Amino acid sequence: MTVTLSRPHPAPTGAVPAPAPLRPLPSVAVRWLLRAAFALPYVALALVASRITTTPLIGLTGNQVTLDRATAALDGGVVPAIGQLWPLLSGVLLRFMPFGVQGAAVLGGIVAGVLLQLLAQDMLRRGLRMREVVAFTIALGANPLYAFLALDDLQAFLGIALFALAVVDMVRFFAWGDTQAGFRAGLALMLSTLVDPMGFVYVGIAALAAPLLDLARHDQRGIRRANVLVLVFPSLAVALSTAVLDLMVLHDPFAALRGTISVSEERLDGLRHLFASADGLLLVTMLVAGATLALLVRRPGAIALVAALFVGTVGGYAIGLVPVATAGNVFVTMLSVAIAILPPVAGRVTSTLVVVLAVLQVPLAWAAASERQVVVEWMHAVVAVVLR
Repeated sequence: MTVTLSRPHPAPTGAVPAPAPLRPLPSVAVRWLLRAAFALPYVALALVASRITTTPLIGLTGNQVTLDRATAALDGGVVPAIGQLWPLLSGVLLRFMPFGVQGAAVLGGIVAGVLLQLLAQDMLRRGLRMREVVAFTIALGANPLYAFLALDDLQAFLGIALFALAVVDMVRFFAWGDTQAGFRAGLALMLSTLVDPMGFVYVGIAALAAPLLDLARHDQRGIRRANVLVLVFPSLAVALSTAVLDLMVLHDPFAALRGTISVSEERLDGLRHLFASADGLLLVTMLVAGATLALLVRRPGAIALVAALFVGTVGGYAIGLVPVATAGNVFVTMLSVAIAILPPVAGRVTSTLVVVLAVLQVPLAWAAASERQVVVEWMHAVVAVVLR
């Protein structure tokens, strides 16, 4: 039986359809070929870096620190490791990774290429011009900070990558009403808490950033709170499960937290020295660049998100969530998230300014890298291997 409506069925009030992509996506095979092409330089660099002579400072980088902590915790038995090894997933991954830190560097190089392709793909889907996509992809990938973080601190890089992809889906969830994207964003945030000590900081930033996003179903009461709950519930479930497990096994619900957070005078002195040097000035310049980009694309609310990322990353270093011998966390996090939320730019002049701002990130990142002793030692060691 056929039923004919006498009048068109009205669309739900307040629904905002997802914008049509600028161009159709290539096939899955082509996309994976692009990811492999993006990853190839980083994997090659990881193989070269596996032959460098380790210095005391390079020995304090994220992969080595995580491996040492995981080895000490897991070799002492599973029960003690529950309270000593947080986040558990990255520790187990490093502990049983083939070839140790060298294997972790290769995996980081693969993730670096995949992340670049996914972010570039999403920029195209949102309707950004090709020159903008190319400029921001180069700005993120063509600097030593991105490579150093991917190859030398796998857990931090995985956390940042998952957070950036969560922000991509979070924008789709809020602004387009894409429920599936909301679930993906919540799961990505949850995974970030399992691989990176900064994961719960990212969850908090995502929850605080939610009121700044355009809302598709703005006419439905309580929809924003419901959307935020979808984002944070998986991470809260992980935190509660860990607390219950610590309470049952170690009689301390905060055992994992106590084993992760540590405030030392050395770190505080390092921060004071940082912001009294050219390196600190460069970090502040990155913050200003992010705020300028937000104003150019007429998203002033994004300035609060940029500031929260900056403060959260610096604060994470202060309380021991970021290794001492690290670099690039602020740059990679802020630029990745800026790419994830960048809307299509209207006007040729504005587009040109946005491209110029993106291109300026490359010398800014190289200048910041030249101010970090661990990155300078690492680059010198890699060059020495190539010239050997």
